[in-house]
Amino acid sequence: MDILEAIHGRRAVRDYADKPPSESVIHSLIGEAVWAPSGINLQPWCFFVVDDPATLAACSAEAKALILKQTQLHPKLADMRERLASPQFNIFYNAPVLIVICSTTPDEMALKDCCLAAQTLMLAAHAQGLGTCWIGFSEAWLNTPAGKARLGIPVEFRPVAPIIIGYPSGPTQATERRKPDIRHVTADKS
Repeated sequence: MDILEAIHGRRAVRDYADKPPSESVIHSLIGEAVWAPSGINLQPWCFFVVDDPATLAACSAEAKALILKQTQLHPKLADMRERLASPQFNIFYNAPVLIVICSTTPDEMALKDCCLAAQTLMLAAHAQGLGTCWIGFSEAWLNTPAGKARLGIPVEFRPVAPIIIGYPSGPTQATERRKPDIRHVTADKS
């Protein structure tokens, strides 16, 4: 698959087949992710792999409880209250694997580097027939002491990119893209 095909074909997948990717496939995806660029090649990332269904379900429940509390403070989340309150809703969409990419240093550039690694991982997964989705709903909980303890993430690390991975249960439709807002900067004429 060519890179432009991967960029245009990758989708956020929220429905997975009951077939987990093998450990070797997950390790190969992480091996691709570390080829992402990073500021002065520090590679300030660490990858935590969660593939136990019970752990994923517990993490989902704990993250949902925290988000439900936050909906009181954020009116934009109000529409999600009913869904988040449902015991049937799993924020990881029953995906078989969660990879949490964490920054290992506290600087802001490390966060950007982890985002680049996440995008590289998602494109590599798509090229191998896998689906992915960045689960923003889990980020606040993952950054709590309880979330870090649950996954064995060191206190000084910062969870940045929680990516679920699995085989899609079917095709995922493309969403519309807005026309890019391009603004050319011209030389100052003063």
